[in-house]
Amino acid sequence: MSSAQQIAAQLSELFRNDSLSIAEGSEKVRNFITDVLARYSNEDAEARRKVLANIIDACVVEHVAQTTSSVVLTELVNLMPNTPGQGIGLSQDVRRETLSYLISKVPQRGLAFGEIINTARVGLCNILANEERFEEAAEVLYATRFDNSQRPDLEQYQFTVYLHSLELFLRAGTLEKAQSAHSLASACYKHISDVQARCQYNILTAQLYELKGNYIEAATRYHGVTQFSMGSPDQQRKSLQSAIACAILASAGPQKMRVMANLQREKLASTLPSYEMLTKMVLKRLVTHEELEEFNRNVRDGRKADSLRTVVCEHNVFVLSSLYSNIRFENLGHRLGVNSDDAEQICARMIAEGRMKGRIDQIEGVVTFEGARDVQEVSAGILKKQTKPQPPMHFRETIAVNWDERIVNLCTSVEEAVDLLIEKQPRYTQMLFRRSE
Repeated sequence: MSSAQQIAAQLSELFRNDSLSIAEGSEKVRNFITDVLARYSNEDAEARRKVLANIIDACVVEHVAQTTSSVVLTELVNLMPNTPGQGIGLSQDVRRETLSYLISKVPQRGLAFGEIINTARVGLCNILANEERFEEAAEVLYATRFDNSQRPDLEQYQFTVYLHSLELFLRAGTLEKAQSAHSLASACYKHISDVQARCQYNILTAQLYELKGNYIEAATRYHGVTQFSMGSPDQQRKSLQSAIACAILASAGPQKMRVMANLQREKLASTLPSYEMLTKMVLKRLVTHEELEEFNRNVRDGRKADSLRTVVCEHNVFVLSSLYSNIRFENLGHRLGVNSDDAEQICARMIAEGRMKGRIDQIEGVVTFEGARDVQEVSAGILKKQTKPQPPMHFRETIAVNWDERIVNLCTSVEEAVDLLIEKQPRYTQMLFRRSE
């Protein structure tokens, strides 16, 4: 007779008395497992693993009653806590291998042990997560089946399982599997009323968008998390910090400026280390290399350094385009902290993508900003009015006349500036006049 058969006979003997209650049967099984394991020292991990495997094998023997197997497997899973040193003092390796063996072995008996297997999956998932084997942990949990579950809170349970799977896939950096888990969690989201669970869902959704590189949507989601009334102050602060970082990493455009402006208005934002860079970008001021490194170190923890450097360089080029009519790439590179070739590539990309108006003279190594040329034309139009010569007068009369003449010249200059603005930017002036009405 094999070891599994001997254990099966002993288990059947335990439940020979049909009058045993579930609690009494559970206590007997718990004592039986403890006594069997006590025959082997804690150092003899392999022997303990084999004993537990034999107990599992005994539960799938045909002549062992299903009720007996159910009680034994339930107690076996419950005797394996997630923290080493508790329960029956099993090592983490033994607990991991035992739960893995149970999950692979027990389904051969059918779907009668669905809840037991699901509980074992949670335990194995926690062990793997503690070992930082996040993708394996997520896959174990993601494979949970709910076909014959009789749980009254099934939708909440499904949502929790898929949400935890999503979190682990994100920590592993596996985008496709994270998207699959997110889709399943999203299907359950509308049935969830727990505010904390909904908040966690939005945080993980923001992290998914961040992993995909959709920084605008990620920033919006993170910002939305800060509006949850039950969110802790630390969570709100962390989410707002992430929202600012994602907004800064986003590609330039009106949507980015709108998101950054909304974030800047948050009272909590002024207390964050990223607030200074956010303000500079909103107000279109130059960001120094030191500020970039400080932001990258304190906020992003060194991640996405290349993307952040590119975004800041493009922002600085946009700012410089409003200050200079033209500039050599050598000087531009010096202002950006890059070489002249990189400065030229940045300008060429921004002009090609329509994010900046200008033209490049590769022979002279100069970029000319079209926006600055328009400003110069307006300035020239304002200054074209010449003062007409006047005959000599009494000193006080001369001062009064000059004062009146300056007022007239100012009004004329303003009128001519408006005319030039209408000529150069008709759509913008229409918008201004519409606002004034």
